[in-house]
Amino acid sequence: MTLDIRPYYSGSGVRITGIPGRGDTLVVSFTGIGKPDRKEQDEEFVRQGSQGGENHVLFVSDTARSWFNNAGVVEQITGFVQSYKVEHTITRVATFGNSMGGYGAIQFAGALGASSCLAISAQYSANPADVPEETRWRNWRDRIETFSMPPLGRAISPDTEYYILHGEAEKERPHFERFPRGKGIHHYLLPDVGHAVGRRLKETRLLRKTVRLALERRPRQFRKLMEGLGASRRT
Repeated sequence: MTLDIRPYYSGSGVRITGIPGRGDTLVVSFTGIGKPDRKEQDEEFVRQGSQGGENHVLFVSDTARSWFNNAGVVEQITGFVQSYKVEHTITRVATFGNSMGGYGAIQFAGALGASSCLAISAQYSANPADVPEETRWRNWRDRIETFSMPPLGRAISPDTEYYILHGEAEKERPHFERFPRGKGIHHYLLPDVGHAVGRRLKETRLLRKTVRLALERRPRQFRKLMEGLGASRRT
């Protein structure tokens, strides 16, 4: 099945493309930094988000790689998504993302009215003041003039169910150890993997099932799936 990714919006630091769906569910997939040799980020979770063309999918890119800190980025994203929801009579929203996209998925879940969120290898914050141990992505982080976005511990919404995955590698520890625990937060650590949790899920052919269980808010089945990969839950 060929999925037609359409250009929807291009603004100051924001690009949104998408795939129309048959149902009333919208998946908002936030992209990561992307490949270093390409100006534009690739859409992520294309087939997994669409689930066979059933769901509407929007692919949201912060083209400046500012972790959504640049002026006007938040307003452009929330404004377009809200308009799309109304136009297509959307009744359920889910947010997904990997790395910087995972950060965006959590950061925007509450504002977009998402019932579920799947965040893979999300940074707790891009701000060195929040995570001083982090030295990766410095070429992008150093370009951020003002860190207007709060760390993810302050972005959790009681109306959203969160499915969060991190690798247990030491480089990931400064982020996953700062994540809050609590009701509606299903946070798992995968062994023998660092930042490439998404790649591990693809290699084991479990990415689509992971997305589906998060979208459907099925924490027991999600837990069994993660335990099958040797993951432990942060409680």
